[in-house]
Amino acid sequence: MKKKILLLLLLLFALFAVVYVIPGILDGTFPSAPESGLPETEESEAETETLEEKTFPYETVWTESEPETEETTPPETDYDPGEPVEREKIVTDIMFASDIHYMSPDLTDYGTAFNELIDNGDGKMVQYMPQIWQAFAEEVIAARPDALVLSGDLTINGERVNHEELAERLGEIEAAGIPVLVIPGNHDINNPYATSYFGESQSFIENVDPMGFWEIYRSYGYDEAASYAPDSMSYLYILNDTTWLLMLDTCIYEPDNEVDGEIQYGTMEWMEECLKNAYAEGITVIPVGHHNLQELSRVYVEECVLRNHLEVMEIFERYLTPVYFSGHLHVQRIMKHISEPGITDEVYGIWEIVSNSLIIPPCQYGNLTLNADGSLSYHTRNVDISSWAAKHGETNPDLLDFPAFSDTYIRSVIGRQTYKTIEDIPDELREVMVDFYVDLYQDYYAGRQINYSEKRKEFGYQLWTRFMDPSIQYRQVEGMMRDGMAGNNNAEIPNPIYLERE
Repeated sequence: MKKKILLLLLLLFALFAVVYVIPGILDGTFPSAPESGLPETEESEAETETLEEKTFPYETVWTESEPETEETTPPETDYDPGEPVEREKIVTDIMFASDIHYMSPDLTDYGTAFNELIDNGDGKMVQYMPQIWQAFAEEVIAARPDALVLSGDLTINGERVNHEELAERLGEIEAAGIPVLVIPGNHDINNPYATSYFGESQSFIENVDPMGFWEIYRSYGYDEAASYAPDSMSYLYILNDTTWLLMLDTCIYEPDNEVDGEIQYGTMEWMEECLKNAYAEGITVIPVGHHNLQELSRVYVEECVLRNHLEVMEIFERYLTPVYFSGHLHVQRIMKHISEPGITDEVYGIWEIVSNSLIIPPCQYGNLTLNADGSLSYHTRNVDISSWAAKHGETNPDLLDFPAFSDTYIRSVIGRQTYKTIEDIPDELREVMVDFYVDLYQDYYAGRQINYSEKRKEFGYQLWTRFMDPSIQYRQVEGMMRDGMAGNNNAEIPNPIYLERE
């Protein structure tokens, strides 16, 4: 009897193997184990660590990653789009501005609380935001570009009042026949720090969620979009038959607002489809996002670059995208991506142009021209606030001589902050160090070329080396000097289809 039972069990086991195990081995699958109710082990969690965690030093490291689903699976990367199409382009002019940080005068009395805001800032001239904007808007209307593009951080901290007032002002530009295209920045949606400033008090006020942002700005790109991403506020805008603008929402605001950014996988798949279609027709696509695609600054190394920037850049370069526009840094920067040192200018790599903040002196914006041969020309221009003030009968001396006032303002705000970081040094030497730092800071933010070897000879630099090396502040000085060795206000970008590819 026992032998019969044993034989029956052996037959049942063999039948289970034939039905379940062997087919799984043959086709590379295996039946799921029944739910045990046990948590995953530490070893299995470690195995899900992503590439970004291991190789990208400047971002917040995730201690564990979510299991991949259909929605979070990265797009395929082995697609070959074939040879590019050579096509004459429609000459197109586009203006770019970023990090406006608009603030309505209705949200402050310019008292103690407001002064604390600007005294602890990076030089934003919030007190003259309405005048700066009006002067800028008049220059845009006079220039009559094919589009004005604003790459995020439209408001100070996402206040609904600020969004609504800025949107009303944008209407004046659209009324002049100039399309205005916007995307959000990290300050704009679900910002818990939406604030008003009266007397000595800061008070939290109403912000906007994604739907609120869309409702306010739907007339500025969204309603006219040719296509939308499935999982973000990204959209495709067809400017003309040979120029498309890919407006990318790079922000993280669900469930909470965060400073750094990424492009969602659904958006990446949609983005690649847009690029693929344009590539097949010889159309130039210019992507615009708030966060940076490359590590462009030795000074600001955290929460600036897209978390998944390598994947995004790989998709852009697969379709020979010429340039990516961003903001966020508040520093004017231009950089071509090279895969390794020593790559020549004849080899293709995507360029990135970062627009500095419109309300940090010298209050710059950018002009881009797509030429008939597919090359692109870019240069910056300063808003001429003094001429605007004189034209409109302003009597405020700050506005009538804005370059002098803004220089004094930056030296006061940044100089005071810098002075506090230098201790146990005679006052007369501290002043020399502060002057050196502020001069460097102004050139760095404006994107002006800095002569590194000459700067090292200055007495102020020698004092920084003597008293502050090593320190975070000294590394900032070195970083600004090294980053600024090349100018960042002009770029001539060749048509990528005529360049070598690796």
